[in-house]
Amino acid sequence: MRLFGFPSIRITGGGRRLFTWVAFSLCLLMLGSAVLGRDGFLSVWVNGRRIEGLRVELADMERENGRVRREVRSLREDMRAIERIAREELGLVKPGEVVYEFIPGEER
Repeated sequence: MRLFGFPSIRITGGGRRLFTWVAFSLCLLMLGSAVLGRDGFLSVWVNGRRIEGLRVELADMERENGRVRREVRSLREDMRAIERIAREELGLVKPGEVVYEFIPGEER
């Protein structure tokens, strides 16, 4: 019987065994490539995990950006925020104020 104009081929005995091994080897090679290849299942899975981690990192950075933006807005608009930073971080005082500094003593 002819399919698509190709002559029919009969495989008998050892030829059939060779054909089976070649076909099995090709299937195994294709399966291995599908799982372990550059664009295979394993690569897709690893990249999916990497994307998941990057999304978490991006969300953290967006929260931090929001916090910094609020702080910048506060420093531009609120004089009390500027005064608080001047007092806490720079140790500045207003004229006429007295500063008491407490030094911890030894515990008994």
